[in-house]
Amino acid sequence: MTRFVFHIDRKAIPAEPDDDVHVWLYGPSPPYEHVGTVGARAYDAATRLSLQPSRAAMDLLSIAMAVTAADTFILRADEPDGWRRTFEMHLPLSDPDAWTPLKPLLESTLRFLSSDIWHFEFTRGGMDPPSMSEIRSRNRVVNLANVDCVSLFSGGLDSAIGALDLLGRGSRPLLVSHASKGDADKQDIIAGLLPSACERMSVNSYPTWAGADDDSQRTRSFQFLALGAMGAEAVARYRGFEKGNLFVCENGLIALNPPLTPRRMGSHSTRTAHPHFLDSFQALLDGAGIPVDVSNPYKHVTKGEMTASHAARDQFSDFATETVSCGKWKRRNQQCGRCVPCLIRRASFHAAGVHDGTDYQYPDLHAVMTDEGGRDDLIAVQAALVRGGDMERYVMNAGPLPLAAQDRQRYIDVAVRGMEELRRYLASEGFAV
Repeated sequence: MTRFVFHIDRKAIPAEPDDDVHVWLYGPSPPYEHVGTVGARAYDAATRLSLQPSRAAMDLLSIAMAVTAADTFILRADEPDGWRRTFEMHLPLSDPDAWTPLKPLLESTLRFLSSDIWHFEFTRGGMDPPSMSEIRSRNRVVNLANVDCVSLFSGGLDSAIGALDLLGRGSRPLLVSHASKGDADKQDIIAGLLPSACERMSVNSYPTWAGADDDSQRTRSFQFLALGAMGAEAVARYRGFEKGNLFVCENGLIALNPPLTPRRMGSHSTRTAHPHFLDSFQALLDGAGIPVDVSNPYKHVTKGEMTASHAARDQFSDFATETVSCGKWKRRNQQCGRCVPCLIRRASFHAAGVHDGTDYQYPDLHAVMTDEGGRDDLIAVQAALVRGGDMERYVMNAGPLPLAAQDRQRYIDVAVRGMEELRRYLASEGFAV
């Protein structure tokens, strides 16, 4: 178990290392070599929403930043099983009494998301919301008069289509981005191609310390949602809404992300937009009294169906080509073309009849099959398609589904259609599936 101790007051941080991992929450830079920092730019974003965030929203942001630091600073490879870590999190909050009853829900939500074991202890003395004088001192702020909802904006094809659809129906979204290194420029390009300019909130949490960093990033969506919830709360208060709308735009197959093979049930099964995770996050918001409704408008829609809805749009191919689906693209500033997200992306262009102008590192999938070190995802997709079988059991391996039979069937159906898009695409490339 790794014990993390988070600090708001720099003076309280021990000058000498001990057995704990000390992190200066919202600190600009590590004060000592053994100390980490996280969240300075997230706090800055909280000062640019024109309204003072609630204590609950600020505490959620603090929790998210702490989770990001722990997820980054401890290597999975150092664990006995090479994956699952155990964290003991000592975190000061502005209102710990409100969050203490939510600890079991928070810990189970994060365990589902990251496959790690989380234990939280909350104390007083956390970061309070920024003062109104600090907020008024900002020159560059989000103009809430131009906003009526919030949509997460990653630079991916799904979030870009989500923004297009919101604008198309007359909504005015605040696009909230987690802009880690390499993402911001791409997000700016795609936002610039939207038919209307949107208000933006872009944050890099910059978890920083002297040790090695783990890049699995299984909890990334938790901080993404915490940032979005802070924005959506501000929209609700400014507009007088009972709840602010926070949209997570992810196609149904990727949201479910059923493991393609039995050995992919752990490390390869991300759950960033899984319905069970989003429902659990909603329960956290409700329990903390944060007036935000989280929803995925595409939970029952495939990526190909999302793409097809814009196929006739002028220059849509150019717009879609600029988006990024590959989780590995930052290593070469190029999408690989052979990972599971890239294969689903390529299948969606094919299903929609849209030209895919993406410059893939590995455009020839038959050549990929000769690469023993790089063909694993393609073989896993083929194996899943050839195996077939009970789709409900296959989808349930990724996590719980709603108990209502009609709701459950719609998730199973979108997985069937999404896999069929992959089948048709690979068949068009000459693969036996």
